[in-house]
Amino acid sequence: MNHVLCLRGMAAGLVFLLSAILCAQTWQVFDMDNSPLPSTTVNALAEDPEGGIWIGTDWGLCHLDGGGNWEVFQVGNSGISSNDVRSLAVDALGRLWIGTLSEGVVVWDGEDWTVYTNSNSSLPENGIRDLFIDHRDWIWITTSGGLACFTGTSWNIYDDTASSFGGLVCNTNNMRTVAVRPDGLVCLGTFNGGLHYLTETNVLFLTSFNDGFFDNTANDVLFDPVSGDRWVGTPSAGLLRQQGPAFGGSWFQWNGSIGFPSNSVNCIDMDANRSVWSGSQIFGLVSVDQLGQFTQYTTTNSGLPDNEVVSVLSAADGSIWAGTVYGGLARYRAATGLAEIQRPSVSVYPNPCVDRVQVQVGGGAVNWEWSLCDTQGKLVQQGNGVGPMFGIDLLPTANGIHALRLMNKDFVETIVLLIGK
Repeated sequence: MNHVLCLRGMAAGLVFLLSAILCAQTWQVFDMDNSPLPSTTVNALAEDPEGGIWIGTDWGLCHLDGGGNWEVFQVGNSGISSNDVRSLAVDALGRLWIGTLSEGVVVWDGEDWTVYTNSNSSLPENGIRDLFIDHRDWIWITTSGGLACFTGTSWNIYDDTASSFGGLVCNTNNMRTVAVRPDGLVCLGTFNGGLHYLTETNVLFLTSFNDGFFDNTANDVLFDPVSGDRWVGTPSAGLLRQQGPAFGGSWFQWNGSIGFPSNSVNCIDMDANRSVWSGSQIFGLVSVDQLGQFTQYTTTNSGLPDNEVVSVLSAADGSIWAGTVYGGLARYRAATGLAEIQRPSVSVYPNPCVDRVQVQVGGGAVNWEWSLCDTQGKLVQQGNGVGPMFGIDLLPTANGIHALRLMNKDFVETIVLLIGK
């Protein structure tokens, strides 16, 4: 199909490194033992104009300001309608919009709480999946009953019926995530209904059924503010990027076939360098730079407290916040001005290979553990390597693309191997 260009088809000529986590990095973890955080499950994150962080958990809303002061808002001490917070957004006036699991949308302006439900507004459902505030300060809301856009004075509802706003009939009512570009293009991720693009006059949806698209469900979407590229995190097809026009642009895919750590991406955000940070289902936090190279952060090689990351935020000060299911909240910032341990260079040759490869490690003798996985992440071989050079026998391994991971206590490298006998 002409709108798809997969990275997996370019694997023969490319080597992608899962970059090492350098020692000069700083992590700070907030959990129920060392902070007022009411739960270890952090579903949503947002930053306010003063640099404070709003934290949505399954047992309350929290605010952490720049001075380290906490506030906790729950049903018993505030006007919030539910303790189970699923999405957050801050508008141009500094008001916090809160999406709850089953009690609608709540707005907090610092003094008053306003609750919108399907009983006092045109909101299709009270279970809120995602919130996005666009360049006009309109709030876009995804629910299982459709997409709602609240302009401040009116509600526009998009769904799969003939009454959908503007006559833009969608492929499903089951909406999951949304983002809006300053030119008005809406990128809408659904649950099992395909990826949608909406303009004022047209709707396009891409599905596996009709277009051979990667995944019919999207967990998160975002626009690159410079290029306008679309990024999509999916539950089973990994991380996607579309360049060029939305209607017919080229797609690139990061998934297990090129050694990407996870095919299941829960959440994404973009930092000031336009690197995309993705939270995975069980493989931690992964960043992808503009060149397509990726870096993985896990409980093994970093200060991340849990490998199931369900929310991520790139803050204005350059720090990355990651909300996890079981480990609470983590703040990561790459240290600057510190002496870093020199990362050894690693090369594997020949590649493509037949029955054996040589691994060469620069920077002196290093003891390594290595593992070889197929495109589904299944372990095929593993062993140990000693010294600056060692060989790996590939005779027992089937043809195809494999990920060779090299590990020691300080570094992790993953190199894509193409084996062909």
